[in-house]
Amino acid sequence: MSVTPEAVVSILATAFSLVAFLLMLQESLALGAGQDPVSNDVRTVVRRFPRVTYALAVVIGMLLGHLLWP
Repeated sequence: MSVTPEAVVSILATAFSLVAFLLMLQESLALGAGQDPVSNDVRTVVRRFPRVTYALAVVIGMLLGHLLWP
């Protein structure tokens, strides 16, 4: 079995979509119950560690660029 760049991009996109869906589902359930959603905690962490967030974005961009560059 070989791992192609298209398969890696597809897995990353699927994982990102799943995480986004779960965050939206939890937020709608939390707001309905009158609680704070988890996305507020994610936002707080991203604002607390902007360099780590930027570095993660750069690494993801480098990975995708490496896999998709012909």
